[in-house]
Amino acid sequence: MTSKKEVTLSGRIASITDKYRRRGLNVILESSAILSSSQISDLRLAAQKMTGVDRRSFQAEMSLKYCSGNARQTERLIGWGRATVELGLNERRTGILCIGCQSGYSGAKRWEEKYPEASSALRQLAEAHCQLDPTFKSTIGYTRLTAKEALSHLKEQGFEPVLPSASSMAMILNRMGYRLRPVVKAKPKKKLPETDAIFKNLKAMDLTNRSSVTKRLSLDCKATVKLGEFSRSGVTRGENQALDHDFGAFDKYIPFGIVDEDSGQLYVSFGSSFKTSDFIVDELHNWWKALPTEEQNSMELLQLKVDNGPESSGIRTQFLNRMVKFVAQIGKPIQLLYYPPYHSKYNPIERCWGILEKHWNGTLLRDVTTMLFWAQTMTWKGICPIVKLNQNVYEKGVALSKTAMKAIEQRLQRNPELPKWDILIQPLIG
Repeated sequence: MTSKKEVTLSGRIASITDKYRRRGLNVILESSAILSSSQISDLRLAAQKMTGVDRRSFQAEMSLKYCSGNARQTERLIGWGRATVELGLNERRTGILCIGCQSGYSGAKRWEEKYPEASSALRQLAEAHCQLDPTFKSTIGYTRLTAKEALSHLKEQGFEPVLPSASSMAMILNRMGYRLRPVVKAKPKKKLPETDAIFKNLKAMDLTNRSSVTKRLSLDCKATVKLGEFSRSGVTRGENQALDHDFGAFDKYIPFGIVDEDSGQLYVSFGSSFKTSDFIVDELHNWWKALPTEEQNSMELLQLKVDNGPESSGIRTQFLNRMVKFVAQIGKPIQLLYYPPYHSKYNPIERCWGILEKHWNGTLLRDVTTMLFWAQTMTWKGICPIVKLNQNVYEKGVALSKTAMKAIEQRLQRNPELPKWDILIQPLIG
């Protein structure tokens, strides 16, 4: 027989439990008010694009932002397992990353891990012969480098004792993301008489200027991004419904990127105006200001690989004018190396655009915040990019007169054999 005291005590416990349950529910309802169902779906999709430590770090950051670091509330709100979220929060708090024993300490190492110097040399060879599908439907780099030719080049560099067989080298190139396969859509439409000489010069400059005192950059603008609930030929899971057509898009942004070929650090800026020479040089200036002072001082040459677009070509007067002024500001020489027409797909920055396009494929870029968020969560060579928004208004059609251009031409040291494709700008002395 249950006593009156026991009944009273159990009633109080039930009342307290119900009280805290209601408090927890209220917190969840408040968090739900912050996030819409479509935003929750975007967060889930973003987490699906990541694995391991990166996914747990992202889940922990979202838990802290929207659920005050409560793993159980995160599970109820977003649907992530609370054990995984809790592990991510602990990793963030302690700085200690958890890796599985099976993947971390067992299994034979791959050739790329055993011989990192030879692997780095192989990647440089493949990159020099690499192009990207201009449709951005694949992140694979289509290379003209065969396994037999790669082995021959590596032997010349002194790596013969550690080289694998030709069949193994083909597998290694595939693992690195390079395919020896022709792509009809990626074939250049035209070929100038100087094309082979331009590529030979690019290769020679890469070998000559590959040092710690030379900063090798690749830069270019991507196609305009339209904001709105447009499918952009994407495929996604969930109940995301996109519009059939992109008519009526009012917000458009132009991505401009700079990638450091040696470190892999990517800088991306989204411009809300026009793709002009001033926009490109302004963002190059912003990239320079963000560099550490020690790195600026140690640099002896800034090498820029650019395609032959109208905003940055070797005969664009305003671009050359701004570049001469930029050299005067930083006090460092700049070498402009151009790719021939219809061959811009060989520019290393194009592969970064392919990664970005695959990363946010299937996402509805409704607003600027969503666009910037997805750009920040992509990775290039394991590094997240530096993402900025440029809302300056630029005027199109700015050009210099012939008289003004004569003074600028005196500052340009053009390659006598390739005057439009290799330009060196030196700072004034004294």
